[in-house]
Amino acid sequence: MSGLDKIFWWQRGVVLAVLTVVSILPLLWPALPPLTDLPGHVARWHIAAAAPGSPLERYFHIEWVPIGNLGTDLPGVLLTPLIGALAAGKTIMIGVVMLTVAAMLWLAREAHGRVPPTAIAALPLAFAWPFQLGFANFVLAQALAIGSLALWLRTSGRPPAARAAIFAPVGMAIWIAHSAGWGLFGMMAFGAELAALRDRGWNWPRSIARSLTACLPLALPILVMIARAPASGRGADTGDWFDFSAKLVWSISVLRDRWQWFDMASLGLLLLLLYVAVRSRIGFDRRIGTAALSCLVAFLLLPRLLMGGAYVDMRALPLAWILILLAIRPPTERRFASGLAFVALAFFSIRTGATMLSFIQRAAEQRAELGALAAIPRGSSVLSLVSRPCLTPWDDRRDQHLPAYAIVARDAFTNEQWTIAGQQYLTLRSGGRHGFDSDPTQLVYPAGCPVRALSVDRALAIFPRAAFDHVWLIGHRLSRPQDMGLSERWTNGRSALYQVAGKAAPARVKRRPQSGAGEQTGS
Repeated sequence: MSGLDKIFWWQRGVVLAVLTVVSILPLLWPALPPLTDLPGHVARWHIAAAAPGSPLERYFHIEWVPIGNLGTDLPGVLLTPLIGALAAGKTIMIGVVMLTVAAMLWLAREAHGRVPPTAIAALPLAFAWPFQLGFANFVLAQALAIGSLALWLRTSGRPPAARAAIFAPVGMAIWIAHSAGWGLFGMMAFGAELAALRDRGWNWPRSIARSLTACLPLALPILVMIARAPASGRGADTGDWFDFSAKLVWSISVLRDRWQWFDMASLGLLLLLLYVAVRSRIGFDRRIGTAALSCLVAFLLLPRLLMGGAYVDMRALPLAWILILLAIRPPTERRFASGLAFVALAFFSIRTGATMLSFIQRAAEQRAELGALAAIPRGSSVLSLVSRPCLTPWDDRRDQHLPAYAIVARDAFTNEQWTIAGQQYLTLRSGGRHGFDSDPTQLVYPAGCPVRALSVDRALAIFPRAAFDHVWLIGHRLSRPQDMGLSERWTNGRSALYQVAGKAAPARVKRRPQSGAGEQTGS
């Protein structure tokens, strides 16, 4: 039996199944994984699934429309009445990780006929920075895109009409999950098809034309977007092109979690594996490699802000890493292959354990803040102000959307929900909260921060007091709340909940127009 025919331990189905199950261990301990945007997503499901007569009806309105940002919302809204919003969030994110890992292993097998040892090193990228930021809909779309690329390779020999019948609904499903994932899959499929045709000896013009034709069925969502263009185009910001200083930060943040030295050392190991693959001339599958290159081009060319969503360019980079690692061919020499497998397995094990420890610690930090929930009356209108540093630290506490727990636990209003035109089915009912009604108005920064100039004191001076009965400060506590017309109801020493004592602002405070306070992520 040759080296190519031998079934190694890491290629056995039971081992791959164990790896898939072990990958979800970091998500098992916290009641809700401590991912930045995830509480906001879960709160939106809770609002959408609320029973008639809920206090939430006073604050929010649900209008289901076809948008490319429904990936976790559809199962979330279905599961919430059955098991609760928090349990639904945990269940769905566990499913996303398992789907991502399974899709990676399937793609590697489709490309090489077996799972290369280096593919195990790609599995921790299921927890890459877009996942850590809680971009729930996008990471589901990413998992679907990876699996769909495996299906794309498997169906490469089918007639064009049969393939179109398969991928027209596949493309629509990925778009419904998240439009950015759909766009990246289109680029991945085009790159893989182009490489396959070039390997068959087709010239460049013919290969490009045929690849574009093969990808046309994926364009079906464009018709939906055109039909909704008048409604979805309002208020959708696009900009910040070619900010290569920011892209440099994204480049070193692929595995960003809690410990910078550890996360960057982990990225260094992945670079070392690529170096070994190139130096030893193992080779790469050109189809997946070209798909990875397509994602890298997207990372370089896309802006940071696109149609109201932020960090759009950053989302493509971890996907490029996943694909290039999966593109590495299986070594033919047994000892070399086994050595790579043990290194990859050690990397997977250490990263999984570290992520689990990080999540346990962050969950404890967040529980200390959520003690305020018991002091919030059901149905209250709560102004949430989360103190943020001028520059986000590597070990961020991920509390930007922590106020969303008040929506889930107390059916309260908080100003942390996204209301980006064309990207959400949730809208706000008028209530005099203008300027403090939605994300990112819950974020406040030290005085003097560039661009993000709204400070805690300034926000407390100008917020519409008649629209709120409580103020929840996270990361800040007032020494003399009575001077701001507030009465303290709860504190843990670091944060505090206040009741608005009067509807008129203190006489000494002059109201001025509010300045900008950050950006919406549109995850």
